[in-house]
Amino acid sequence: MEEYEVISIPISDGTERDFAIMDTFEFEGQGYLAVSLIEGDEIQEGVYIYRYHNAEDGDVIVEKITTPAEYKKVCKVYEQI
Repeated sequence: MEEYEVISIPISDGTERDFAIMDTFEFEGQGYLAVSLIEGDEIQEGVYIYRYHNAEDGDVIVEKITTPAEYKKVCKVYEQI
């Protein structure tokens, strides 16, 4: 089984879930993460895209993409990678 870096991301109900980072990429000067949900020890099918940037202290700041137009454009770019 391939090893992936794991990141905890807050979800809509206020809890945090673990996701495997499947890929990172840039589009129009912004960084994006492609992640898949981890249930138990298994990586689930499906990919979610989040915006990210590095904070000055070295932490990674993950942000939900809130506009449908941006999400659609970014998904299209990811599909072409």
